[in-house]
Amino acid sequence: MTTVIKPMIRNNIALNAHPQGCRQLVKNYIEEAKSLPLITDKNLNVLIIGGSSGYGLATRINLAFNAHAYTYNVSFEREARGRNTASAGYYNNRFFAEFAQEENIPYDDLNIDAFSHDAKNKVIEHFKSSNKKIDLVVYSVASGIRIDPDTQEKYTSSLKPILNDFKGYSVDIAKEALIEESLECATEEEISSTIKVMGGEDYLLWIQALDKADLLAPKAKSITYTYMGSDITYPIYKEGTIGHAKRDLESTNMQIQEIMKKYDGEAIVSSSKTVVTKASVFIPTVALYASALFKVMQENGTHESIIKHKHRLFHEMVYGGNPTLDQSGLYRLDAHELDPKTQAIVSEIMNQITPDNFKAITDFELFKQLFLEMNGFSVLGVDYQLPTDSSDF
Repeated sequence: MTTVIKPMIRNNIALNAHPQGCRQLVKNYIEEAKSLPLITDKNLNVLIIGGSSGYGLATRINLAFNAHAYTYNVSFEREARGRNTASAGYYNNRFFAEFAQEENIPYDDLNIDAFSHDAKNKVIEHFKSSNKKIDLVVYSVASGIRIDPDTQEKYTSSLKPILNDFKGYSVDIAKEALIEESLECATEEEISSTIKVMGGEDYLLWIQALDKADLLAPKAKSITYTYMGSDITYPIYKEGTIGHAKRDLESTNMQIQEIMKKYDGEAIVSSSKTVVTKASVFIPTVALYASALFKVMQENGTHESIIKHKHRLFHEMVYGGNPTLDQSGLYRLDAHELDPKTQAIVSEIMNQITPDNFKAITDFELFKQLFLEMNGFSVLGVDYQLPTDSSDF
């Protein structure tokens, strides 16, 4: 059975994905990564926790197809069921494997809840049986839910302010319209639950497990991604529940650094630029901020694709020995975004936005394009009028 797959978006949630669109997007990412300078000529064994989409996928593609590293990806993705397509991350993993096989690039995937003890045990068993030590651990998990591996209690993250109630515009992607939203301050329980899901606890458990199993190689590195953003978004992000979780992740990195010291290694936290994610479309102001930022950075010539952004991190900073650091020791990959002149222009645009003019004075079209691409739609090189065989689901 064949059918034409069209994007289904409800309340800014993509309910389906296009398999051939995901395939083409992965292919486009690979070709871009291969066109960039070699990251390193070291033979790397890389464990990526959360490598099926976003920055995790961009990291994996750069390291596999540019540095020819062995990558082992742990991610939890939905398979197709009946008439429902699989998740975009499921297709991304599938087609990454297809292209890696074509070029004889080694890889492995484990589709499992990364928060579970079972996930850690299976990864350890694999690396021990393969007689491989891990040179780089990348922790890039993006989940709104976590089940505690010991108590089995379910925790859910919240996108809320903490200091004051917040009012701002959200963007309805499907209708291309602005909606004014108000968010009340988070409760203490919501704050602690968000930290439980998105903070550093699970990251530390991973590094402790790998250390105990003696799987970290000499001079091994670990890296996780955080986000600061602009003061325009501070009230809802940096000073909100997600920001508190990110600060917990950063502080936990100090404990991880103590472990990595035993291997003469390094634990890195990299602050990334604003990108379109499944979460960002729900946060008032953030989608508009991103749309304005993309416009300004493109005009300045400082806008980077997600592939180029992560390539710069590994090529220049992690393996190039030339990191941009702040006083806390964070790798500031977001320096171009937070350039004062760039921020001044973005702020000016944000102050002028209305429901009538936002598409004209920002690059909302690019924001929407990137949102659709996350799920395999609107990808250059795909004919979306052609029916897709259901076996591709």
